[in-house]
Amino acid sequence: MLFFLTLGLFACAGKHGGSPETESMSSQEYERLGDVLKDRGNTQTAMVQYERSLELDPGNLNVRYKIAEILLERGNLQESLAEFQAIVEADPEHALAYEGIGRTYFQMGNHDQARFYLLQAQELDPELWRSRANLAMIYDRQGETSRAIEAYLRAIELNPKEGSLHNNLGVSYNLAGEFEKAVQSFQKALQLDFREPAVYNNLGLALSKNGRYSAALEAFGKAGSQAQAYNNLGSVYMNKGKYREAIEAFEKAIELDPSFYVTAGENLKKARMAHGQI
Repeated sequence: MLFFLTLGLFACAGKHGGSPETESMSSQEYERLGDVLKDRGNTQTAMVQYERSLELDPGNLNVRYKIAEILLERGNLQESLAEFQAIVEADPEHALAYEGIGRTYFQMGNHDQARFYLLQAQELDPELWRSRANLAMIYDRQGETSRAIEAYLRAIELNPKEGSLHNNLGVSYNLAGEFEKAVQSFQKALQLDFREPAVYNNLGLALSKNGRYSAALEAFGKAGSQAQAYNNLGSVYMNKGKYREAIEAFEKAIELDPSFYVTAGENLKKARMAHGQI
């Protein structure tokens, strides 16, 4: 289904609902208009322009790739997969299309297929940082943490200002038990303005693994409310067998926010039982 651009610049007439000026636009002009719209976050109308561009130049694989990217971003996985595969059929050395197939399979949860195509992409173009980043996530899920760390480090070399890479590297360091390196990675992600709540929670966990509980509490607090922060700290204490400290943290969470009782209260009950108070 096509969606039509509704800008004052265009009149409602002609084959595509546009003025004679728009109908005389070239494939490249439609592509450039699509790029402008996509950069503005208007992927719906960008798709219209890319479709128009393809009508005039069906062999333009760059435009087809941009359409596949939008479909992937929207979560239309089967459609994006078909588009990426069609590009590879037309150009067996199109590294970005192999990467797109791998990214699509990754979102589908088919990690073996994703791994295969991402490795193909990496072989065709070693500079594709997203291929390495997606491979790293797969390595972590398949228990190959050292390979994940190596892949993230290479991806960071290629794109050092991408904060999500530093966050994900920190997760891998946590899995490897290298908690100080994990702390440094999460802090770097924050320095690069990647400030998702998960980063603060990850940082808090890494700090707590190093026994830096006050700093961990502060980090947890930046991810949510103070009640949530104390509940998270209590969970850390529980996992370390520090039941008295866990009880105090859960009680503090409930004190700060009585509505938090359902979650913190259940954790408090478990901590008291483990500590022999019940």
